[in-house]
Amino acid sequence: MKQRNLLIGLAILSFIFFAAGNSLLPITDPVESNYALTAKEMVWAGDWISPRIYGIFWYDKPIMVYWLLCLSYSVLGVTDFAARLPGAVFGMASVVLTAWYVLRQSQKRHIALLSAAMVGTSLEVWAISHAIVTDQILFFFTAATMFFAYIGITEDKRSYVTAAYAMSALAVLTKGPVGLVLPGLFLLVFAGLRRNAAYFKRIFPISGILAFCLIALPWYGSMYYLHGQDFIDGLLGLNNIVRATSSEHPEMNVWYYYVVLVPVSLLPWTGPCLYALWKRRQWSDSYVFLAVWSLGTILFYTCMATKYPTYSYIANMPLILMGSRGIMDIYYKNKRHLWAIVTAPAIFYWLLLFGATFALKWGNWIPLYVFIPLAVIIVMAAQWKRSYPAIPVLIALGTVVIYGIILPQGIAQYFQYRSSKDSIPLAQKVTGPVYFFEDFRTSFVYYTGVSAAYISIPPEIAKQIKPDRSAAWSGKYLYTIISPEQVLQQLDRKDTISIIVPKNDHDHFLNSPFFAKTQYVDQIGMNYLYVTKK
Repeated sequence: MKQRNLLIGLAILSFIFFAAGNSLLPITDPVESNYALTAKEMVWAGDWISPRIYGIFWYDKPIMVYWLLCLSYSVLGVTDFAARLPGAVFGMASVVLTAWYVLRQSQKRHIALLSAAMVGTSLEVWAISHAIVTDQILFFFTAATMFFAYIGITEDKRSYVTAAYAMSALAVLTKGPVGLVLPGLFLLVFAGLRRNAAYFKRIFPISGILAFCLIALPWYGSMYYLHGQDFIDGLLGLNNIVRATSSEHPEMNVWYYYVVLVPVSLLPWTGPCLYALWKRRQWSDSYVFLAVWSLGTILFYTCMATKYPTYSYIANMPLILMGSRGIMDIYYKNKRHLWAIVTAPAIFYWLLLFGATFALKWGNWIPLYVFIPLAVIIVMAAQWKRSYPAIPVLIALGTVVIYGIILPQGIAQYFQYRSSKDSIPLAQKVTGPVYFFEDFRTSFVYYTGVSAAYISIPPEIAKQIKPDRSAAWSGKYLYTIISPEQVLQQLDRKDTISIIVPKNDHDHFLNSPFFAKTQYVDQIGMNYLYVTKK
């Protein structure tokens, strides 16, 4: 099979894998709905330059994710599938890129296919490729930056280094300065550890710098021209400097956060990835490059005040590349007990998913209850019978089937819980100004087109909920905020208003001063509707 046909086949299969079932997944709060609504408003406004939400310009993220969503909406319409299409496309692109790179470096198709399968079926890649966030896009562009730069620097191929700068520019359009800072830092550390002056010189070709400027600067320059210091303060100030120096979620700011998270995110391939990181350590270009990329990412984000599960995501690519080689090392050693490094984490992962379903109140889990024990038995039998080449194949295929069961039965139902899509009929019953109690649901605005405001929580209560959270994070929320006193005054005047109460906050509402002044209308989906009592 020619390399081109192999990559095309991988692209088709991986796209189907990531895109299948996306139409079942509604837009969730609080993150996905912000991206989806912003792109929807940009399409409505006919302005593909300035991100806006609730009719207000905002600078939470650069433009790339919004461009992709706007393009998807323009072609397919504003649907759940269209909103999730960019994630699926870049998940597929990441799988194909992995196979291309391994093929180029090793000329071994079985290792390329193994690496691609490990990328596609690892927990975090699978999850984020179905999500409406920037991280799968950044994952691809960062990996492309690092791969092209490594080839260009170690083989003295300027065109590849120039391509790396172009990929870095696209990463900067996706996530901001981190798209340049991290790859640049890793490459400088790599060259320094190798003590190779030629590597240093090759990192800075004029053609690469020009390519970066031509791709990244037009949008940034346009935004500064249109919005001035507000753009700088929003994107670089709040969403970069504040994130680095003040934790958005103080309870998560612990040193071991990514030490725990990264192994989990690599499941079912955690074992060979960590095994190879330790066992394959050597003073070679390839190992130092991958180790700096993976460990450097973890160290960098450990030093940041704000911690998110997706921040360390780009460390997964080098770890998986080492992991595929680790599996080959185990194969060549031909020792049955070593295969437990591969099989034990996979079986643990499957059984963890098996057990988790017992805590759920929804879904038909009979197919999972039948399949997982059978899959565990088959993998254990393959190890016992020394059918070693079959083990990675069985783990990859078994994980694909399990994901195929979990997505419609579990993930789709959970997303319904996190979304206000089911509450679309509620929009037809609201009267007057609409206010959200305690929890603003952007997905309600996205699906219904109904404008809403948020009843602010008194400062003393907010301080109890997030005692260590900086007040700077209040600038993140751009929806209209109204004080409880103003709402009570409207209710006392018998002004016609509607209050939407998310299901989780309903008990609080029943004990609030609003309850006695309102009357219940209906509950649809995850929201209750109350209006002024007449």
